[in-house]
Amino acid sequence: MKSIKLLSIAGATILALSGCSTYVDTDSTAMMPSKGNAFQQGLHKEYVNLAKMEKAEDDGLDAQYFVDKAKSAAMGEDVGPQPISERMIPDSAKTDISAARKKLIDKLWKGGADETPHAAAKAQAMFDCWMQEQEENNQPDDIAACKAGFEKAYAMIQTAAPVVAVKAKPMKKKMAPPPAPMPVPYIVYFASDSAELDDKAMVVLKQAFADFRLRKPSQLRVAGHTDTQGDKDYNLGLSRARSVEVGNALMSLGVPRSAVSKSRHGEESPAVNTADGMAEKSNRRVSITFVR
Repeated sequence: MKSIKLLSIAGATILALSGCSTYVDTDSTAMMPSKGNAFQQGLHKEYVNLAKMEKAEDDGLDAQYFVDKAKSAAMGEDVGPQPISERMIPDSAKTDISAARKKLIDKLWKGGADETPHAAAKAQAMFDCWMQEQEENNQPDDIAACKAGFEKAYAMIQTAAPVVAVKAKPMKKKMAPPPAPMPVPYIVYFASDSAELDDKAMVVLKQAFADFRLRKPSQLRVAGHTDTQGDKDYNLGLSRARSVEVGNALMSLGVPRSAVSKSRHGEESPAVNTADGMAEKSNRRVSITFVR
């Protein structure tokens, strides 16, 4: 993963990390029984193949990343294409990759994963392969191969045909059921003096995104807060940084930019009232409120 690859650390540590691919268990992952649908079965197979290729190149970090995605797919979990924010993509390639991810998600959401599951799985895996190679940016042939693999598989994805309405006899109009209630706000917590999203935060964001697709709200209100440690003006800026990070992560997952509304509140409106200068984890947060 980029967080390991790009750290400036001692050479001995780099060598130790690069050699950890021998401990990535691709064989057991490949033998896992798949509990998912045809698309998830295809993802299981494709991510195992990517993991094996990275393991052969002694890239243990990316091999483990692809193994984890293969396991999730085998267990029937929703596994989407990797968010662009999780890789350090060169500026020269960001436009092409962003456009590719957008059109892939559009095909998947329009039924491509159901209509042509194997092509859709191949396209998604090759997109992640393209991102991984583009981040390393030192093997032009591998970048081109992953990109070409994505384009070829993408061209084979068939989306669901639109449903043609059949004129029926008039029926007595029934009262529409009340709309499903919006969920309670999701809360993302932060470390002191930090706007970085950790693994727990990403779990909450993925749950919020899944609820967004299910509930179809008109807007997600993303509100940043801090505790009372530090200067009030500084905390106002910190709360803005937190709301920006959460908003960007939601958009990377697939929430339209127009549906995300960000605000900052600093140390005002705390979840827990404290004296000034007090550290309080419950107040270092961003709330995500669904608006019908």
